[in-house]
Amino acid sequence: MRKIYVASFGPPESRGLYVLDFDAPEFHLDQYLPTQDNPHYILRSDTCIYTAMKNMSPKNNRGGVASYRMDEEGHLLYNDNYTSSGRSYVYLCLNADHHFLFAANYQVGTTASYLLDHGKVIKKISVAYREHDKIHHSPHVCHVGLTPKEEFIYSIDIDGDNIVLYDYRDGFLEEVRRQKILGGSGPSHMLFSPDGRFAYLVNQYTSTIMVFHYSPGGHFSMIQMISTLPRHFRGQSQAGTLHLSRSGRHLFVSNCGHDSIAMYARNPESGKLYLLYMVHTHHDPCDFVIDDDRYMYVICRQEGLLEVLEMDLGRDYLGKTDWVYALPEPVSVTI
Repeated sequence: MRKIYVASFGPPESRGLYVLDFDAPEFHLDQYLPTQDNPHYILRSDTCIYTAMKNMSPKNNRGGVASYRMDEEGHLLYNDNYTSSGRSYVYLCLNADHHFLFAANYQVGTTASYLLDHGKVIKKISVAYREHDKIHHSPHVCHVGLTPKEEFIYSIDIDGDNIVLYDYRDGFLEEVRRQKILGGSGPSHMLFSPDGRFAYLVNQYTSTIMVFHYSPGGHFSMIQMISTLPRHFRGQSQAGTLHLSRSGRHLFVSNCGHDSIAMYARNPESGKLYLLYMVHTHHDPCDFVIDDDRYMYVICRQEGLLEVLEMDLGRDYLGKTDWVYALPEPVSVTI
């Protein structure tokens, strides 16, 4: 049986965190934890769940980062909520020893670092601000992560078309360099290959994936750009999130509008991607997670569903099932 953790917006009476038990083909609601604010993103460590909270009030004692401890059975116990003067966050990441938590603030365009102690947020250490430029009204940081070997923290500015790298010695953020992305692309999420030699950047506005050769010191060199949509598609769509399979030989990206998961084969030597095919989902597949290269759990926000796709990567197979669970406006999922 698999525990699935889902963050849902929804109306006040149903927003919060949902813990589901999945034993194919059945779902069972194991736990529901209401939240005052919208939990925008959910991140799991070995012992805790962290949520990036979107402040739903004008007060400065809401929003921030909430944390929950997991017991031996995977149930969640409220830990604390660091409100951070009412800030709203959209994405989180942890360093390897879980000593620091990093957060992306879309609205203000900042990247923040926090000190952790046994899963609790102790204090805010540092905030990195981005200056407004002459073209864009303001920066919008939508993603934060770590480069290979945890050399740098990076943040992605979707409207500034930048990847910004920071040193984070003792948790203090200091900009090292930035990588400019083709204007208007709307970079939104990035991940690295298992060997750290390649970076994969999904662009929300242009529905493309950029493949970069990555070298130590924070240097990116683009080697490929590939669409996430079929050539004949003429409707409105935006690329969502992306994930690699456990082996790193397949990459997947969601398309919100085309309503599909695109599946690529990845050459581990060259780093390049080759589109295999696309599997249609329910409406608005904004997030998904891969379970042991056997199942994919897809969150369809506008349709209010979690749906399951089956995987057999030895045969390059990704396929639909009839296994779904209704949720009020789900936005993020982890296992």
